Amino acid sequence: MKLVMFDMDGTLTDSFAFDYNCYVLAIERALNLTGVVAEWESYPHTSSSCCLEEIVRRHRGHVPTAAESRAVQARMVEHMKELHRQHGRCTAEIPGAAACLRALQEAGYAVAIASGDWEATARHKLTTARIPHEAIPAAFCDVSHVRIEIMRTALARAAAHHGGVKFDRIVYIGDAAWDVRACRELGWPLVGVGHGPHAGKLRALGTTHVIPDYTRLEPFLAALDAAAVPIAQAG
Repeated sequence: MKLVMFDMDGTLTDSFAFDYNCYVLAIERALNLTGVVAEWESYPHTSSSCCLEEIVRRHRGHVPTAAESRAVQARMVEHMKELHRQHGRCTAEIPGAAACLRALQEAGYAVAIASGDWEATARHKLTTARIPHEAIPAAFCDVSHVRIEIMRTALARAAAHHGGVKFDRIVYIGDAAWDVRACRELGWPLVGVGHGPHAGKLRALGTTHVIPDYTRLEPFLAALDAAAVPIAQAG
């Protein structure tokens, strides 16, 4: 059996600017902070939990408590719901993502999700985007700041879900530089998601196969078979 593991933000769902604003506002409102800036690329790990830890450390000199983290998550979900009610803004699927997940499962693939979001915020976004996720093995940054540990946890949960199977092939689907680095470290083939300059950036980072979205299933299935571990950059 082959496992196809998906990142979420930018890979299954499309709402980066919307999510960023809700995330920053949630931290400011829940923790009574001002001037919060989330500098994702500057943190040791690109996950919501690590980002929150770095922001609170820089503002207060210590890491957030578990209660503070839960408060931020709850506030972020509230903000996303409010924006949906008032302005109709909500998380959308990357075109064809929901149908692609269903098609993969019908074709006998194992499917999993590994996201750097918290489970509470991720599942809200997946639900709003109408991505079928409830029965899919998944792991989020609640288990670890570290992306490769989130991916390993999702792998273990997928294997358990399918009766302890050892997968013949694991392919990760992601859209960002940290996905490239994680797949290179784990030795997993990667299919990138992006178009235009973003697709070019993924290829420049060593991604062998990049798709713009999931509206054409056959090219995606071909990419799953042909994708390789991201090529290390020279120098």
